[in-house]
Amino acid sequence: MDNNEFSLDDLLNCSDFSRYESMAARYAMEDFLQTVKENTDGEKAFEKIKQDGRDLAYCTFNDGFKQGFCFAVKSVKFLLKS
Repeated sequence: MDNNEFSLDDLLNCSDFSRYESMAARYAMEDFLQTVKENTDGEKAFEKIKQDGRDLAYCTFNDGFKQGFCFAVKSVKFLLKS
C-alpha cells in the first residue's frame, strides 16, 4: 500500500487491524436475533434475517470507522495549520 495514497477498505481488511465490538453492540445483536427468532415462522426466514442483520452490522462498523478516521485526519490537519 502506497503511503501517500491508500484505501480505507484496505486498511479495514489489513490483518494487523483487529475489529472492536463493544459489549453493548454484542448484546443488542443478541437481543435482536432473539426477537427475530421468537417472531418468525420457519428456520429459513430466521437465517435470512440473521445474515442480513450481520451484514448490516458489518457495513455500519465500516462506515463508523471510516467516518472516525476521516475526522481524525481532518483534526490533525486543522491542528497543524494553527
